[in-house]
Amino acid sequence: MSSPTTTTPSPAARPESRPGQVVGATPGERLRSWRPFLAAGALLLLVALATLWTSPQSSKVPYAIDNPHSDGAQALAALLRDQGVNVTSVSSADAAISAAADGATVVVLNVGDLSDYARSQLARAGADVVVLGTLYQDLDRLADITSTGASAGADASLEPACTDPDAVAAASLAGSAGSVSLDGAEEAVGCFPVGEDAYAYATAPLTGGGTLRVIADPRIVTNANLTTAGNAALAIRALGHHQQLVWFDASQAVSQTVWDTPMLPPWLPVLLFLGVVVVTALALVRGRRFGRLVSEDLPVVVRATETAIGRGRLYRRAGDRERAAQALRAGTALRLGRSLGLGPPAGRGELIQAAARASGWPVAEIDHALYGPTPTDDHALADLAVRLEQLESEVHQR
Repeated sequence: MSSPTTTTPSPAARPESRPGQVVGATPGERLRSWRPFLAAGALLLLVALATLWTSPQSSKVPYAIDNPHSDGAQALAALLRDQGVNVTSVSSADAAISAAADGATVVVLNVGDLSDYARSQLARAGADVVVLGTLYQDLDRLADITSTGASAGADASLEPACTDPDAVAAASLAGSAGSVSLDGAEEAVGCFPVGEDAYAYATAPLTGGGTLRVIADPRIVTNANLTTAGNAALAIRALGHHQQLVWFDASQAVSQTVWDTPMLPPWLPVLLFLGVVVVTALALVRGRRFGRLVSEDLPVVVRATETAIGRGRLYRRAGDRERAAQALRAGTALRLGRSLGLGPPAGRGELIQAAARASGWPVAEIDHALYGPTPTDDHALADLAVRLEQLESEVHQR
């Protein structure tokens, strides 16, 4: 008795086996195929970072200390730094009040956007406060002076008309948009008058011991107007009384969140972070691990006929005649192939020819029944089911 021969596939036909590989390329091959795209992305990222690092950081916000345009105050900030003043900016009233409590001069633009509470806290902090711009602004809770609409054009030369050393050093101002009224406030000093009880510059004591200095027209500190008349002298002297200066534009204040409130304990964010880490670790350690699927016996036995009826009702309710027809034809073709002794690799033509020889039906009729178009309505679907059943019964009979 001869032993069966074993055919060994050639090396060219044998697929290369790789440990752990099921289907497709290995991770290394995928990475190599993506290498050009990764290199291009890394190059674009480097270019973007280099552009970001090398481009000057500037602002377009009016009167901002990092705004190099005509309406910015970058030149004034540079002059103050040359005089040894550390100029920084803040974006919230709380930060400005905190800086004032540390002794820094606080420059406030759009002071009317501050709440009464914030203005009161600035007045009590004990530091100097400089208000830039008073037109249509509320100065209440800072000092007993008020803003007025009295102004002087740019062609008018305003004289100090006071003994304040900063105003005397400036000597003159070229007009002023807006002014302040002293209203008989005690110890308040008005300079550069633009009308009766209307001044372009004024000083007054604050309740906390500091000094309030008001420059009615903020345009004198801009890059475009700083060299006009005595604008630079007044701005540098009024703002440069202390080594620390904080610039705050109330109209650009960032909305306060729960994390910015001073009532929040400083250790709470750290505690919350540790809590997240602990919960994540517990989830990884104690969490349920799902393994591979395990087949289990059903608690009840469901008859095949009941399953078929239920599935048919679902198809009918959904109106999915295409899927129903496919299920009928696939089941019929599978059973016909088994009856005719055809293996799984048998194709459409081979199945149709074998069924035609066994049943005597025309090839075209069998092909239409097994692979024809989708029935257009429920009646056509029922006719197809009857036709498939007839074909299967005649093949079994032979």
